Amino acid sequence: MHKRILLIFFFFIISCSNKYQVYEKTGFADVSKNNKIISHLQKDSLIKITNKNNKISKVYKVDEQLKSTDSRIIYLPEIVYDEISLDREFPLVLVQSMRENKSFIAKKAKTFDEEKKINKKVKIETIEVLKIDNEKVITKKIFLDFGPFYYKTYSETLFRLLSLNIKNKKLIFKDYAPKNHIISIGPLKNLTEYDNIYLKLGKIGLIGFNIRVQ
Repeated sequence: MHKRILLIFFFFIISCSNKYQVYEKTGFADVSKNNKIISHLQKDSLIKITNKNNKISKVYKVDEQLKSTDSRIIYLPEIVYDEISLDREFPLVLVQSMRENKSFIAKKAKTFDEEKKINKKVKIETIEVLKIDNEKVITKKIFLDFGPFYYKTYSETLFRLLSLNIKNKKLIFKDYAPKNHIISIGPLKNLTEYDNIYLKLGKIGLIGFNIRVQ
């Protein structure tokens, strides 16, 4: 009798926990061509989008579900890029599912008639061009980290697997510390290189990595 009660209680807990599944993933965004928010989550789902660089975040509603396997975790309109100050070169974001609460949904910015009239009246007299010849240009790079692994044997197995599937073996390197073994891929110069590596990793089922931009 006690076993039966425990079993019923167990299934009750499982059913309650399955009503709301938490989605949380970090990855690169891309600009949507149709001005819609396209995510792996279902249409009308509420999601919190956080700019990983400056920690600015806002809540939006998904317009369309991303059906295909893609290297980008979400597609965003230009206005969302502007609202969270997202970097065009490396748009790294954290996407989290949210419970239904309409009061938190971000609204699209509107330009009022008064503002339009002011813009028409303002004339630009001169345009200054800044000289950047002597300025140091800092280019960020992308790194993909696997781990940390407690056992070195696991990281060594992963290292061999990656070496077999990635032609440029110079991109794969080890960062070993006691009980904290990490395998990394990088530096990747741009998102095109990231997309190519992502496709190769997807074919062997290794897309569970952490992304660093530095």
